[in-house]
Amino acid sequence: MSKKVVVIATLLIALLIVGSLFMFSSGKPIGTNLSIVGQGKPTIVLGYENYSPMGGAALSLLRKVRGNYDSRMEFVIADLGTPQGQQFADRHQLFDGRAVFLNQDGEPVRITSIPAQEDELKSLLDAMLSEVE
Repeated sequence: MSKKVVVIATLLIALLIVGSLFMFSSGKPIGTNLSIVGQGKPTIVLGYENYSPMGGAALSLLRKVRGNYDSRMEFVIADLGTPQGQQFADRHQLFDGRAVFLNQDGEPVRITSIPAQEDELKSLLDAMLSEVE
């Protein structure tokens, strides 16, 4: 095996390890079970397209702050790669990286983009929750 192949293989393995560590350290996972919408807690649903940088960044940030809000609201993904997720997204005019905030009864309150900064996202979530609590 040539040195070049060994170097490339080593780099790929290192990238996989770093990527795995990042995935597991970036907060609690967010599910795709849209049936929890309207079941008594306000919910934010993110339109998400696999492998999209915009949706991936929004999802990562939501996962990061989720622990601060779990007792007050639900977090769900509308996976645009599934018929169920796409149907939900169409109904609420969502696209990748955009989210809808719904009240306890599942009625839409606000459609928004996810801010790029954690403190801005927390302020947005606090403001949306104050509208329904």
